[in-house]
Amino acid sequence: MKRYLMLFLVLILFGCSTKSQLVVQATLPLVASQIQAMHEERDPILAEKAIPASLKMLEGLLKQDPNNTWILENLAEGFCGYAFSFVEDTEPDRASLLYGRGKDYALRATIIRTGKKKWDDLSLDEWSRALNEVQVSQQPALFWLGQCWGGWLMQNLDSVETFADIPRLELLMNKVHELNPIFHHAGPHLFLGAFYGGRSKMLGGNPDKSLRHFEKALELTENKYLLVRFLFAKTYAVQYQDRKLFESQLQIIVEAPTDLFPEQRLANAVARKKAVELLNQIDDLF
Repeated sequence: MKRYLMLFLVLILFGCSTKSQLVVQATLPLVASQIQAMHEERDPILAEKAIPASLKMLEGLLKQDPNNTWILENLAEGFCGYAFSFVEDTEPDRASLLYGRGKDYALRATIIRTGKKKWDDLSLDEWSRALNEVQVSQQPALFWLGQCWGGWLMQNLDSVETFADIPRLELLMNKVHELNPIFHHAGPHLFLGAFYGGRSKMLGGNPDKSLRHFEKALELTENKYLLVRFLFAKTYAVQYQDRKLFESQLQIIVEAPTDLFPEQRLANAVARKKAVELLNQIDDLF
């Protein structure tokens, strides 16, 4: 009798778990529409207030379906984007925590996508070999892992751990670029442009690589994704003291029409706001 009772309880619990997952999966198209509506938002202040509630909703859904890679990847993107857009310029410590939170979600997605449980504590050679095995279908998790990781590193440049992580991050994002360079609005090119352009040669910067990646990102996005120009100015132009390039890129952003890229209206609005603030610092930077 006890055995039958235990079997009955297991079936009930399994049924409840499966039912919860089905409910979550049925809601995902609505959530995807909400996320797209946020990308199309024209008012950054409204978005700044609304995004945290959306992230908590996704975290709630994740509790019911903890291995859902779509939710994990969108949480990574959401925390990374929120930290970059609204937090890091004024609250770097909080931004570091948010980037770390996004990185954790992306790492969970990477483990599930690749079926490889151990990604932490790999030697550089082991890390490289693990990356050689990844496939295009696993790129979203890896891309957001790199983006969140890179954001975290920029908030922790005084940490020894930061410089130890740079070679791993470089291998990761070069692999992401190799898999599909046009992913997320030429995101791999944009990341590598900033990665190589934001540091001096002595610290691993490479102006030639940076310039090529930024130019390719502008080409692939048809000059519509203004964050490319913003990061071009903020990293490459500042690092290599090209004031003319800095001013021209930011001025193009400021003067760009608000509906230049409707699908990424919020990102462009954020780029415009940041461009104005960065232009005001021009005499301190050059």
